[in-house]
Amino acid sequence: MSGGGDDLAALHAVQAELSRALALTQRVLHYAADGIYGLDAAGRVEFANPAAVRITGYEQEALLGGDQHALLHGRRRDGSPYPVEECPVWRAIRSGQTVTATDEVFWHRAGRPVPVELIAVPTVEDGVITGVVVSFRDLTDRLVAGAQAAELRRLEEQAAAERALSDRLQQALLTPPPEPDHLHVVVRYRPAAHHALVGGDWYDAFLQPDGATVLVIGDVVGHDSNAAAAMGQLRGLLRALAYDNDEPLAATLTRTEHAARGLAVTALATVLLARVERRPDVPVLGTRTLRWTNAGHPAPVVLSPDGTSRVLDTRPDLMLGVDPDARRTEHSIELPDDSTVLLFTDGLVERRGSDLDEGTARLRAALGDLGGVPLDELCDTLLARLVPDDRADDVALVALRTYPEDRPRPPEAGPNRLPEGID
Repeated sequence: MSGGGDDLAALHAVQAELSRALALTQRVLHYAADGIYGLDAAGRVEFANPAAVRITGYEQEALLGGDQHALLHGRRRDGSPYPVEECPVWRAIRSGQTVTATDEVFWHRAGRPVPVELIAVPTVEDGVITGVVVSFRDLTDRLVAGAQAAELRRLEEQAAAERALSDRLQQALLTPPPEPDHLHVVVRYRPAAHHALVGGDWYDAFLQPDGATVLVIGDVVGHDSNAAAAMGQLRGLLRALAYDNDEPLAATLTRTEHAARGLAVTALATVLLARVERRPDVPVLGTRTLRWTNAGHPAPVVLSPDGTSRVLDTRPDLMLGVDPDARRTEHSIELPDDSTVLLFTDGLVERRGSDLDEGTARLRAALGDLGGVPLDELCDTLLARLVPDDRADDVALVALRTYPEDRPRPPEAGPNRLPEGID
């Protein structure tokens, strides 16, 4: 009697364990993200989990008892018939071997193909194949993400190619500055950080036939190869028109804008054009004059040897490319010996979340202990202090320092470098 009771208890324990296993299996099937359905040996659907219903659009009532291949899998991606003997699910049933497929489509009830990867696992009882369990995953989001990633890579490669082309153009145009007697000119150009778009920043420095030193800093609106090309065209026009005349600088900018429009150079640009010259009515040892005109560009800064600085903050005129007949003005100040003039593009001072006034204040603070350091060191230190590694914009900088004419050129300034024909 007791033996029969033990057997009954053991049977109940087995039944309870099977019930728990079945409940766990049902819970897994219910909450699994992958679609799961079971087929009998004839390929008819015996069960389908909620994910299979969601992915295929067919309710369980429409799936159960239906021919899986005819219902979901009978057409290829292009809509042509898919022979059942080539179907991975049927191959698993026939061979008794697990079959995986990574490039299949199931046809949604709405008539659209759903890309899937699947694994078909045969069920075998007493050596007989009784059906197959198919687990499948909807690849739509993955394929969309892959296509987006591929497009992003393509755009990045295109941007990198444009960046490289524009950088080569800029490097070809951003020539070394002249080194006239008792003046020292230093230039710097820093491209935007990796993957950032190319800008149209440029600088120029050259001597006129009478020995005056011309400085230019500019920035074409836009961040692509077109901006870089327009930069090169404007730079060339301005250099050619400013080289061999002593007309007011404002008139040179006006002529440049008219020439650009006539030659179909369609670009918006800010430009600051400056000239350092001796006053004609004073001896050679007299002070120099800085003249400039500003077409919408950040104002230049003059630094004294003691670290004090002055922003030449006149009201800027209209940027180039808007109205070729806009009124333009010229300004001038006297430059004492050992003064430093800084011309720069907005990448040096503008930061996200702050305005130009705050950026200019940061610049002046950064210059406070640099009034007497060599000009190359000043430029490098200034860039290190103000320009972040992840900069989103190009930076161009031109610095000029005046030296007394009754003393030899300082060694830190290096030798004179003059164009041929200018003494």
